[in-house]
Amino acid sequence: MATALSLEDVKLYLRVDSDDEDALLQDLMDGAIGYMQRMTGKVYDPADGVWKMAVKYLCSHWYENRDSAAAGRDARVDHTIDALISHISLCKDYADLPPVSP
Repeated sequence: MATALSLEDVKLYLRVDSDDEDALLQDLMDGAIGYMQRMTGKVYDPADGVWKMAVKYLCSHWYENRDSAAAGRDARVDHTIDALISHISLCKDYADLPPVSP
């Protein structure tokens, strides 16, 4: 059975050994989940492999490019995250987000 994505999973994916940036990494995880939900219109499934990969990938991108603007680098998200967003958006296996009340 699949388990929910944890901070330790993200740290392993990013190859981060210390606990010094745990708060930052947790913020990146929370941001990635919110971003994916808003972009896809789907409810986050913490045990789904595609969702977990999307969150880890976004965390990695944001973590590795957090100073891109200051360094003058282009930090656009590449095709991989676009493909994950499209897949989750179009797949009927994922529950839609409930409508937001005005």
